[in-house]
Amino acid sequence: MEGLKEVVLKLWHPGCWSIEITRNHPGVYLIVTGVFKISDEIRANFKLVAENYDALSSFIKDMYSYGDLAKELTVISRKKLIVYIHGRFTPKSTFYENIFGLDIMPTRIVIHNGHEYWTVLVYEEKLGEALKKLEGVENIDLEVLSIANLGDAKEEFDDIIDQLLSELSMKQKKVLFEAYRSGYFEWPRKVNLKELSEKFGIAKSTCLHHIRSAEQKILKKFLEELWERERYLED
Repeated sequence: MEGLKEVVLKLWHPGCWSIEITRNHPGVYLIVTGVFKISDEIRANFKLVAENYDALSSFIKDMYSYGDLAKELTVISRKKLIVYIHGRFTPKSTFYENIFGLDIMPTRIVIHNGHEYWTVLVYEEKLGEALKKLEGVENIDLEVLSIANLGDAKEEFDDIIDQLLSELSMKQKKVLFEAYRSGYFEWPRKVNLKELSEKFGIAKSTCLHHIRSAEQKILKKFLEELWERERYLED
């Protein structure tokens, strides 16, 4: 959309449960999946992702040790290294009201290693005023990590799969699908390169070129998307 910017903010503010606990547990990060103001409190849902089971166990044991920062915390569900948590907080212990009072729309909130990372949409004419108001909030550290236009290319595709389908050639897709179906990517392989190339009547070198080119495109697009969503892991 014309004039609409995507801004990524890194911030710290005092008295926040999610900031304090991720500072003490760097092996996990939290993704906010929903946040609402109900009566005089903020309620939020989090998706917790842990690097390993030790980090997860340590976090869960320590989760309730911040009673002064959270009114109530509830583990909703757990699957391997992912846990869903519901929390109730006083407005003063969160940053949400500072954001909701501005002409910006959050699209993603991640908390990792003692900082919040907000991805927000804001119209260009409102950007300067919004950043000025945020910088004026008492006792916060704010850093603008990036400001980008919402390009037309982003809006042409529904998701990363659509993007990949548009970039892979028909031959690359055919070879890749057959390689997967035949067990070429399994270990040990169920079919070798010679057998795979014979199915298409092409040279081994040509078959390998199609596979490697497709793999490169898929890995590049996947890592670009991963970095875009979780760039805070660079810190």
